[in-house]
Amino acid sequence: MSKRIRVEGLSEQEKRTLLILETIRRKGGMSLAGIAKHTGLNLPTVSNYLQNLLKKKIILEKGEVFTGGRPATLLQLNPQRAYILGIGVNLKSVVAVVIDFKGRVLQQGKEEIKEVDIRKILISAFRLAKELIKKAKIKQKDISGVGIGIGGIVDYENGLIHWPSRIGPAYLSVYLSLEELIKNEFNPSTIVVENDATAAAFAEWWLYFPAVKNAIYIYSGVGCGIIANGELYRGATGSAGELSIYNPEKNSLLSTQPTVEDNPFYRWNLDFGIIERAKEALKKGKRSQILKLAKKKIENVNLRIIIQAAEENDALAKELIRRTGRSLGVRLAYLINLLDPELVIIGGGIEKAGEFLLSSIKETVRKWSFNHSLKKVKIVPAHLGEEVIAIGASNLALRQMFISA
Repeated sequence: MSKRIRVEGLSEQEKRTLLILETIRRKGGMSLAGIAKHTGLNLPTVSNYLQNLLKKKIILEKGEVFTGGRPATLLQLNPQRAYILGIGVNLKSVVAVVIDFKGRVLQQGKEEIKEVDIRKILISAFRLAKELIKKAKIKQKDISGVGIGIGGIVDYENGLIHWPSRIGPAYLSVYLSLEELIKNEFNPSTIVVENDATAAAFAEWWLYFPAVKNAIYIYSGVGCGIIANGELYRGATGSAGELSIYNPEKNSLLSTQPTVEDNPFYRWNLDFGIIERAKEALKKGKRSQILKLAKKKIENVNLRIIIQAAEENDALAKELIRRTGRSLGVRLAYLINLLDPELVIIGGGIEKAGEFLLSSIKETVRKWSFNHSLKKVKIVPAHLGEEVIAIGASNLALRQMFISA
């Protein structure tokens, strides 16, 4: 029977197992004494856990280390103990990765999508995943874990995803059992279904900022991932991190509709609305290097072109990025005041705008946040790019395997 992601509290044994395996993963080969030192557990306790893990071939004895006295046996994760598939799905593309039990990426691939039907999108995602499994020279039956990060609200209790499909001006809710679909395609022992922004937040936190206890990952204009007290924060229903406000009756409720700049919590696109604003400016005759880079076709304008134009000192591109930074800065200031994080990570692709964006964000945050909240918080660009959701989902499955070891 497949093991679904654990969102409730862990037992003491599970916490210790996770701590030991995660310490070995981060540090590479370690001795018993080294593991005890880094985990804070006593030697007899660590020894008992290690004996069980060795018996299950989850870890291996490999090599020795000399510390001035007798040589100590090095312990490492067994990379072939399990292989995990990670899939990241958004409205524009599917990214998949295959990792081993050490978390190393064996294969990675991407496929652009134009479909709006989530079922067809998933067919493309599974096809890409199977191609990568073949390229990794492993068999499909060797895939022990599958993690998928996807936009929408996740029902963690039932393994369902609430996918908002846009039909004209409105959104139609589609509920799918991703867990059942994954079982039918891959039959893994461990399944993780996670919100895309939460999966992305986990990837950055687990791989690059493990010492941070409180963090926010800005994935897009509509969602963020939250780390609270050293754990993923999903909220009471799993919908924590939804940043925008959407009401289909807004036009009848408001005499005037505020713009994104007037109301930074109004629903944005995945790209923070920057592409739409660029196209509007070009349609009004604004001269810009953006149009040249887009081969004089406004429909070709994308985020990469806008960032490239800004790097070439284009006035419109730089102003578009600065305006986006100001709007995002107000939103971040609110979140910083509310959550008091140590770290804010800017991701989802917009971070490629570099200092043009970050300086605008930081300046706005300084103006809008409480001075006390600004004492510790750092705002940084993400390490991972478009693969972040797939990496996060696969590592969530790996973490679940560590817990259950």
